[in-house]
Amino acid sequence: MKLNFTSIPALKDCVHCGLCLPECPTYLATGREAESPRGRIAALRAVAENRSEISAAIHDGLESCLVCRACESACPSGISMEQLMASYRQQCRQERSDLPARVESWLLREVIPHPRRLSALVGGLRWIAPWLRRLPFAREIPSAHRLRPAPEIPEVMEAMGSCRGTVSLLRGCVADRIFRAETQLSARLLAEAGWKVVIPSAGCCGALHHHAGMIEESTDYRRQRWRELAADGVDHVVIESAGCAAHLNSTSSQPTGFVTDTATLLARGGNFTIQQKLPGRSVLSLACHQQHSSLDFDDGTELLKNCLEEQIQLPAPDHCCGAAGMYMVRRQELSRSIGEVARDRFVSSQADQIISGNPGCMLRWESLLGTQKVISPVRLLAHAGGLESL
Repeated sequence: MKLNFTSIPALKDCVHCGLCLPECPTYLATGREAESPRGRIAALRAVAENRSEISAAIHDGLESCLVCRACESACPSGISMEQLMASYRQQCRQERSDLPARVESWLLREVIPHPRRLSALVGGLRWIAPWLRRLPFAREIPSAHRLRPAPEIPEVMEAMGSCRGTVSLLRGCVADRIFRAETQLSARLLAEAGWKVVIPSAGCCGALHHHAGMIEESTDYRRQRWRELAADGVDHVVIESAGCAAHLNSTSSQPTGFVTDTATLLARGGNFTIQQKLPGRSVLSLACHQQHSSLDFDDGTELLKNCLEEQIQLPAPDHCCGAAGMYMVRRQELSRSIGEVARDRFVSSQADQIISGNPGCMLRWESLLGTQKVISPVRLLAHAGGLESL
């Protein structure tokens, strides 16, 4: 099979400097050059130039990529591993015939984009989860309180007091069913700050499909979400998941800051008062796509830091937790291995809790540490502003 890469110049731009190696969680976990960004680029170039076939070893090394994008921040040539991996997976979907890949494809096509089917799946999972959790492969099943029936969420939440403008809020797909309480809390925080909040119906943005190489489906879902979120009169689109935000923002012609999150909007509005700080030693874990994309959530990050009594850093290296969207399904063993490294870093830091916002990251950290030690940014803000106690 020949790969057709329109980004062959990007492959040739790699200068083999190795700066990406210490940034790559899979290279750290395996020690294999084939599972490093430099090794993957070399393999892609060899296949694209007909110097090699897509062997099982090459395919495995490429498929193990988390697409955490940490290598992109380190790369002096500006190579986008995200785009290279999306292109590879799009062209090689027929090669991905193992059971985890088939389960991933089924979920992405038949379940996740359909809110009723997703709710039915989560509802069924709620009943069998106690038995499934006894099995080694089911350790990532959401906790019992995540699987409870989700509360209703209004379509519009009016601003309290003088209205500063209108924002739309992404409900998402998996996040809408498992983290809907956090979405509702985000809307309350924004309404309290003077924003009228419009909440379109739940739906997938296509970020998971893009990572899996399902480019056409990804584009369709992204366009659909933009039509709903970026309607006339909307001043900002608020997205709590950095992965979804980076995906939607990647082709947006909107001005900088149009796509934002709750913390950043509150910070820039200047009307959020911190009434109490979160006690104890806290780790603020920024999602990979927040650190390594064009998103500018720096002001919100500073606000979250100010809500903490004591912030500490996890020991280096600051790597992905291994969740990476559907990676927990596709590469469960390696994902868990990377997650256990993250857990050991947390334990060695002697922190009391971790602040993490991405849906996949929260599920991963909850499976590693328990639900009491993981706090979403909006819950931290609600606690700091006196809106809700933790």
